[in-house]
Amino acid sequence: MVWVSIIGFLVSGLLLIALMPWIRRLSLRIGAVSVPNERSMHTKVMPQLGGLAIFLSFLLTALLLYPFAKEQLSPFIGILASALIIEIVGIIDDKYALSAKWKMAGQMVAAIVVVLFGVTIDQVHIPFGDTIFFPDWVSIPLTIIWIVGVINAVNWIDGLDGLASGVAGIAIATMIVIALLTGNLPVLLLGAILLGSVAGFLIFNFEPAKIFMGESGAGFLGFMLATVSIFGFKQAIFVSFIIPIIILGVPLFDTMLAMLRRSLNRKPLYIADRQHLHHSLVGLGLSRKSTVFVMYLVSAFFGACAIILTKASTSGVTTVLLMLLIVLVLLAGAEVVGI
Repeated sequence: MVWVSIIGFLVSGLLLIALMPWIRRLSLRIGAVSVPNERSMHTKVMPQLGGLAIFLSFLLTALLLYPFAKEQLSPFIGILASALIIEIVGIIDDKYALSAKWKMAGQMVAAIVVVLFGVTIDQVHIPFGDTIFFPDWVSIPLTIIWIVGVINAVNWIDGLDGLASGVAGIAIATMIVIALLTGNLPVLLLGAILLGSVAGFLIFNFEPAKIFMGESGAGFLGFMLATVSIFGFKQAIFVSFIIPIIILGVPLFDTMLAMLRRSLNRKPLYIADRQHLHHSLVGLGLSRKSTVFVMYLVSAFFGACAIILTKASTSGVTTVLLMLLIVLVLLAGAEVVGI
């Protein structure tokens, strides 16, 4: 299965590169563009339908390899149906700028569809403890909250060239490494295909970006990260429920800070602002490119911690969690100081 995953990575990356010129022209032709405003970090009109290229390269590669990995991709139809909903909503938003309630409605529908196909968080493994199995009335809403939460977490950090795609790529690479260590074949295969698409997209999205991923990309990547990580919840050797949270630590932590900040300021949670972590780092004097690299390093640190936790002893787990806590405090401080 490793060789199939390698082929998936290469094919999806090459497909994205081949599709991108066509996607850029389409984005400009239909007016799916990002126009600078008071919250923007860019200064010129940019095509923002890059997510469609990510989706198509992933879809076509997965369909191509499906005959070679039917058992590993058994829930693929449900994931595909849900991802298609997310992608359609994202494309419409990239073109017409949907309201927050309509985007949320689309995300909820997609999450419900994937649940109906049996992809749920029905168990978690507690560190140094037993595996807890959830009844449907717990697992179903928990799965929906997780999927919608990760989608929005990825969307909210999509504020600098290459930031969201790079952070997502690091998270996917972490999942792949853990999948190799634990023999989790669905995560390995789906992760490799997705990573190829993201790697290809970064060629066009890193500063200076030629295209943005838009809602069609942030939504799709968030959905896939949430869904693929669910396969980790189902495997006790994935260590515990904390591993997927650590892997996605940067976007999730930024989202929690944003929700807390907006609640304290009595502002709606869905109202965008320029007070996210990457904005704060720029406010501290870092260049945009340096800020992206700092976010990459923090994401890689979180990923390394997640990998270490899969094999760590009791004392090792305690040490890693303490280090993570210190980094989270520093990030929170940077956001407060940089506002």
